[in-house]
Amino acid sequence: MTFFHRLTHRPQQLWVRQLNFQIHLWAGVILAVYLLVIGFTGAILVFEPELQRISGLDPWYNSPAQEPFADLVTVVARVRSAYPHFRIVSIAAPNQADPTFVTILEGRGRIKVASSAGRGEVLGEFPRGPNWIHTTRDLHETLLVRRNGRVLNGVGALFLLLLSGTGLVIWWPGVRNWKRALTVDFRRNWRRINYDMHSAAGFWTLLIVLFWALSGIYFAWPRQIFRFVNALSPIVTARPPAIAVTPKPDAIRPDLDRLINRASSIDPGTRLSGVTFPYGPRAPLEIRMCRRAAVSREYEDTVYFSPYTGEYLGTWRYGVNQSLGDWIIWSQVPLHFGTYWGLGVKLIWAAGGLAIPILTITGLLMYWNRALRRKWKRLRKKHGALRQAVPVTAARIIS
Repeated sequence: MTFFHRLTHRPQQLWVRQLNFQIHLWAGVILAVYLLVIGFTGAILVFEPELQRISGLDPWYNSPAQEPFADLVTVVARVRSAYPHFRIVSIAAPNQADPTFVTILEGRGRIKVASSAGRGEVLGEFPRGPNWIHTTRDLHETLLVRRNGRVLNGVGALFLLLLSGTGLVIWWPGVRNWKRALTVDFRRNWRRINYDMHSAAGFWTLLIVLFWALSGIYFAWPRQIFRFVNALSPIVTARPPAIAVTPKPDAIRPDLDRLINRASSIDPGTRLSGVTFPYGPRAPLEIRMCRRAAVSREYEDTVYFSPYTGEYLGTWRYGVNQSLGDWIIWSQVPLHFGTYWGLGVKLIWAAGGLAIPILTITGLLMYWNRALRRKWKRLRKKHGALRQAVPVTAARIIS
């Protein structure tokens, strides 16, 4: 019987499948806790904005956001007046996620301040300090390990990629039974149902889990992956431009309102999304313009100006992808989190996240049913025989 015939009709007899089975089994057993943690936390974080509101971490989510919005210059002036000892890092205009202006400030620590959409009045600070959602995010992103957490997560993503590849090889049942491997027969006993759930869930979530593994690797080693992708296809727009400003301390600082109006004329068809102030003497002033309704920066243009003279320095149109490399890099964030296209996509992504713990639990149960249960029975039987032999031996010694 040829290799191809065995592959199509009796794949269980192939040594390649048996090798993949051993790799898949032990990788799953070793990474069981990691997979449970990463799957559950990922499913939770899909609904992070909603959970923040329920938990009281976004006190102003019900604030009216009726247009026209307040002038951003007015908002900045009022925030500076309320927090004179803080430096404004950035300010975001109201959007679908936040109905207020949100300002990030640095001083004695970093704080986040809300301002009303209509009049720009300072409403107050968002709750400070760690909370359960921040802890969940840190657990998902860094496994609560500060320095090397992302690298450890990248190693876990590599093993998740290995599990996905070996799992696909093991899943293939042959041409006669492949349709049966896509469903769960609930009329069978629980062991067979558990096996079917593992097989079917693994198949239907394969693509999304593969992508999560690849994006996890990217988040752990972004520079190396960036260079690799750029070698395959030039990255044009997914990389921010390197813009440096010549410091001119004696220059008359340009009016922010004038720069915002100029950004609107330079980038027509967009609306103001926010402003990022220079983080250093050679950094530009960034005015962010949104091309469509969104909750993040995947559809934003950034217009750069000199904070000293107001000179226009360039525009970065992030998400206007011009090459395959752009699409690969740009897609990592929106497709990993799944929070940019409405409730339906969120539910699918959350279900995919929960599929990882389901696959882990069903896989462990399969290992118990096939191997550990028999060993456990033998141990119990041996232990019972020893307990029965002890009284007999003691009786012989006494007699």
